[in-house]
Amino acid sequence: MAEKPRTHPSRLGDSATLTLPGWRRGVFPLACAVVVASGFGLMSGEEPRLETGAAMVGIGIVAGALFLLATNVLNRLQVHLDRDGLTVAKLWTVRRYGWDEVSEFSVSGRGTARGAKLAYVVFDADRGTGIGRAMNRFLTGKTQILPVGLVFEDGSGDAIIIADVLNAWRERARKHAQRRAPKV
Repeated sequence: MAEKPRTHPSRLGDSATLTLPGWRRGVFPLACAVVVASGFGLMSGEEPRLETGAAMVGIGIVAGALFLLATNVLNRLQVHLDRDGLTVAKLWTVRRYGWDEVSEFSVSGRGTARGAKLAYVVFDADRGTGIGRAMNRFLTGKTQILPVGLVFEDGSGDAIIIADVLNAWRERARKHAQRRAPKV
């Protein structure tokens, strides 16, 4: 009996985008709002601590505004797929990888202090140097980590499904490249 394909063929179009769902985009700014409110509370309490409260208000406003700018205006924290490769937009960097430059995608997970497990989609690529690449290799066994919490444009997908879809895109590109290669 033939093995059932794990990736639905409709996921293999000409392009696709993985992005953060709206509720995830609001979590960090909400946490920043709590920091701002705490800062105002420190500034207006019975024993006001103006310097500490003002610093908390400033940091909360700036951090929340920068995150909203990066995720909503600059379209960061997303992955765009096309027939030639993938573009990974993290908070501070945007990198383009060809399908021939990346290894197989897999899922790596790490437990948190409270026992919840975070799942990361990871892969190897020859690009990038430094402590971030070494830390990724140490923590996950691969050199690159996609942003956590990405979903397809229709809101579906988890780390396992996303890794399967990325592997299907990669395999399709490899087969296409083999067909185009000149016969020797």
